[in-house]
Amino acid sequence: MTFLFVGLCVSSNLMVLSRANEFLKAPLTHHSERVSEEDIGVSLLDEVEGGLGTGSATSRLGQMEAILRPIVAALPKNQFGKMGHSAVRYALHRLFVLRHGWVLKDLNAKNGVLNVSSPAGILTDQVPSYIEGLFEKRLAGKGFGLHELAVLASTIEHLIHNEAVSKLGTAFNVHKLLVTSPVSESEAREVLDTYMMAYILGENLKNLTLDAARELNAQMPEIFLAWRDTQEFVNTVQKNVTKGGVPSDFAALAKVVEGVGEQYGTFQDLECQQMKEKLVKIEYRGTGRVKLSDFYKPALGGSWQFQESAGYLRQLGLLDESVPNQPSVMIANYITSQANCIASSGFYSVCCKDECENLLSHLEQNIGAFEAKPATIAALISALPSSTVAVPQKLSITLLQRLEEIAAGHSGMVPLHSRLFAQWMHHVYPRECSFPHMSGTTSAKTPEEWVDETGSEATASEEEMQQHIQAASNTERRTEKENESNMAVEELMPWSSEEELFIIRTIPELPNTFEFVSSAPATMRSMMLVVAAGSLAFTLIEIVKKASPLGMGEADKKFAV
Repeated sequence: MTFLFVGLCVSSNLMVLSRANEFLKAPLTHHSERVSEEDIGVSLLDEVEGGLGTGSATSRLGQMEAILRPIVAALPKNQFGKMGHSAVRYALHRLFVLRHGWVLKDLNAKNGVLNVSSPAGILTDQVPSYIEGLFEKRLAGKGFGLHELAVLASTIEHLIHNEAVSKLGTAFNVHKLLVTSPVSESEAREVLDTYMMAYILGENLKNLTLDAARELNAQMPEIFLAWRDTQEFVNTVQKNVTKGGVPSDFAALAKVVEGVGEQYGTFQDLECQQMKEKLVKIEYRGTGRVKLSDFYKPALGGSWQFQESAGYLRQLGLLDESVPNQPSVMIANYITSQANCIASSGFYSVCCKDECENLLSHLEQNIGAFEAKPATIAALISALPSSTVAVPQKLSITLLQRLEEIAAGHSGMVPLHSRLFAQWMHHVYPRECSFPHMSGTTSAKTPEEWVDETGSEATASEEEMQQHIQAASNTERRTEKENESNMAVEELMPWSSEEELFIIRTIPELPNTFEFVSSAPATMRSMMLVVAAGSLAFTLIEIVKKASPLGMGEADKKFAV
């Protein structure tokens, strides 16, 4: 299968996706969607009830806690033994990538404080920050424990499921079907096709007529070359959900689209692995890098892949330009980059899975702390294989020395969630772990955002590709002579001594009046969470009332979390 969007000369009703180099294309249709504060409050209450075993969310909460437990155990805690803002964001990112291959769009806000509320509701891509801010207030600023984090994550996933069901309802409207009436097998198939077409292309179904939707569905095999495989994937999910039956009503189809959303990341990752295999075949001396000239050669030979412009690659942080006049594309950075994501939801993008996440998870599970001695890490890494690194592997003297140097800057311990350790992992697993850039030096922009901001194309022209290939041929002989010595792979890769901790380890001490929260028994804390959630839901509903035309005339007043 090939996740490829190709430009077509079709009717004006079609979304023409013309960049044939892009593997997973962010949609050209942009529309802001919102979630009401009342819906957020209701979802939060549902998840809290599930945590106490009285609601339908019990199973999901248990799954969340199982995945989060080793991550939380290995994250730094504050003086109350809880996770602060940056740790919560980090854990949420890891959870949803591992669970579904979702990259949440809103995990980079500063301090969890946003002006995201309006009478129309919360923008979907800002909901995680909004909910986290509410949680932090209700937890008296003490921070999050495992259970509270699982409730937060479950609430977000609950809202994502609600979004999917809402879009299915819109698909029913497009096909002039009632959600309260039975549907035939052919109607169910057509509705699912329309739903998936919108999911992949980012179409707003509210703007489509029935004729336009059917025309897009008919063109999908040409617009999206993996369409037939996608239909088969949806059919498989449908059979699993219905236990071999055929969905005959809205409720059954709602379960199907929820399953599709949860499993689509794993399905599309098969193509990511095929892309990686192609790049590894032309990589330079096992460095996890492909010379830009070699990166472009397949495209000039007729391939649709690997055509991003040098400027766009640089903006995303995918280029290694440490060797003068010989830039190269870092494989791991490229595979997991924005260039290969689909914006399939207002909440998340579906991107290639980050293989380094599993490697780091293995370390966290075995270490059970946010830092470890160099010898402990070296022993674990020596026995930890990846898809391209076999074990047992013998770490070079250079790698062992660098591990000691990292520890020397942190009182003899290596912090697992830091830029220098991530860079060390990149040197050990160059095809699986991305090179970590310092914050603010790169920007994950979609091709459309890049074009809008710079006026330059995200796709390289044939002339640009030829220029890079010619420039490389002029310097190749000299560079090869310089590298004729038997240098270790990691010595051919750049090393930067700049450090940055991904997680802030402490938060300011709070007044003693709040200390009873952390010292309360577990059962009491659960009940306090229920009370807090009830108060939170009441507050949200009051906000909605005040913001409505029937309220107190404050419809234009912004609510800052």
